[in-house]
Amino acid sequence: MRILLLPFIWLGRAMHWLRIGILNLLTLVILLFLVVFIAYKSFYHPVVPNGAALLIAPRGALFYSQSESWQSRVLNHLAGQKAADASVRQMVHGIDRASTDPRIHLLELNLSDFSGGSITQLDTIARALRRFRAQGKPIYVYAPNYSQDAYLLAAQANHIYLPKLGAVLITGFSTRGLYFKGLLDKLGITVYSFRQGQYKSAMEPLTLTHMSKPARVENAAWLKVWWNAYRNNVAQGRGLKPSQIADYANRLPELMVNYRGNAAELALKQGLITHIGDAHAFRKAVAAALKQSPGHVKLIGLHTFLAATQKTTNTHAQIAVIPIDGMLVTGDTPLPGVVAAQATIKQLNRVRHEASVKAVVLQVNSPGGDVSAAQAIRAAIVRLRKAHKPVIVSMGTLGASGAYWLSTAADRIYAHPTTLTADIGVFALFPNYAGLLKKLGVHYSGVATTKNANALSPYAPMGKNVQKALQAMVNHTYADFVKLVANARHIPFKKAEHDAQGRAWSGLDAYHLGLVNALGGMPQALQEAAKLAKLSKGQYRIKYLPQPTPSIAPTQQLNVLGLTSLRDDILGESSTLAGVVPMDQIRLLLHEARPYALMAYLPVNPR
Repeated sequence: MRILLLPFIWLGRAMHWLRIGILNLLTLVILLFLVVFIAYKSFYHPVVPNGAALLIAPRGALFYSQSESWQSRVLNHLAGQKAADASVRQMVHGIDRASTDPRIHLLELNLSDFSGGSITQLDTIARALRRFRAQGKPIYVYAPNYSQDAYLLAAQANHIYLPKLGAVLITGFSTRGLYFKGLLDKLGITVYSFRQGQYKSAMEPLTLTHMSKPARVENAAWLKVWWNAYRNNVAQGRGLKPSQIADYANRLPELMVNYRGNAAELALKQGLITHIGDAHAFRKAVAAALKQSPGHVKLIGLHTFLAATQKTTNTHAQIAVIPIDGMLVTGDTPLPGVVAAQATIKQLNRVRHEASVKAVVLQVNSPGGDVSAAQAIRAAIVRLRKAHKPVIVSMGTLGASGAYWLSTAADRIYAHPTTLTADIGVFALFPNYAGLLKKLGVHYSGVATTKNANALSPYAPMGKNVQKALQAMVNHTYADFVKLVANARHIPFKKAEHDAQGRAWSGLDAYHLGLVNALGGMPQALQEAAKLAKLSKGQYRIKYLPQPTPSIAPTQQLNVLGLTSLRDDILGESSTLAGVVPMDQIRLLLHEARPYALMAYLPVNPR
């Protein structure tokens, strides 16, 4: 019998040693990789060559902050998604450093893989490009086509290249979306909506068939600020009048017909580009400007340049920059595009106990969200201030609703003129499927101990008394919001209530209303933080913290990957629904907005 088993015993031993050998080999490879990586980091020091061009080639859409979760980056890689490489902060830092670096002679901006950003983000980078150009250094830019977003950056260049089959597409701004009430009525789904603030429009895609009049008034006001900012940026960069940019956008189809579809020639004649030429012609022009051969141009990439010019300091004092970037939700909800309150609070508490952190700047770019999440983060900010650490808010594209709620706890609030902020209002949504079940022939039955035990069921019509109770909750929360703003901004309650009403204001209007302290970006916010912390220049360093992410189980991480893939399939650039605002946000609203989760949220496409 043993003789018959011998082959299997030998096979088992062979498999055992083979497994050990493979594991040892993998371990050795990993160790060698770590040794090489550490050696590379220790001994490799990038150098900026003399007479070089700084190459900036942003990939994807602009962003303010990145997640600190390596798991999410691995999952994105496994999903075949290229990492975005268009950090607003890194681009501005690189451009500003290069503008005064004598080794950098010009800036090469390649927008071939750039997919845009908000007007606020674009304006921030455009200003840096103009500062570079003001130093007498030229900017060369190329793209096969210029979208409206890409062209705002391109307009700041001295030399703008466009292939003969390319186009410059400037169409203006609009805010449009899908409204689902007609569909929901046909399905028999009722969405109960409770709100306070006549301009509060977050629920409208689910409760109306079209944009309401107050929402039109509100949106038209900030769209005008955005369009003026865009026209002024382009006009300043190209030496044109803002009216010429508006005329091009309004008459683009007519102009295209007049030029028989030759969009490149049209752009050249309109003064929007300087050269019609392909990528090869562009590279030759850059080489000629540097007085180098095309095959041996001294180029240095943005990240290498930043690493080579990184200033080291021995100072102990720090100003921590903490991002609040995304929709606010409670707990550690693992959804893409959100700010999990508990993860953010842990980060705030951590810097509160770090003696080296003397002040904190909150980089806010959020449409708001769950009121409880906003209040919890606000309480953590108050604790920071009680620990004698000044807190400054620097708003990016959005600082609205719940994001404004938490911002009122700061010492100072800075906003860009194009920031969308305030939106002081509250709402609650409750989808009800009783009508749908009736159409399907499904019945809902049972017993309860009290008449209100089933009051919030989505499978039975909501009673009038319950609706009144929920509206009372919304009214109470709204009154608290207005009172919070009045006390924090030191303005009378009646004025705060008048300026509230769930209306989103541009940063420019918010400044005039006293809802923000000053107009400015991160540099101004950092200067104010240093001033309040009594830190002199050179006595502190800035510590940029990554966006906090919740610690979630591997199964939940796969769920996040699935949600992200689904979102990209529905809303990706290649999708027929690309650019439609409500779809992605409505999913989040229906997931988060329940009567017991009151929302302060602004559904605006920041692009």
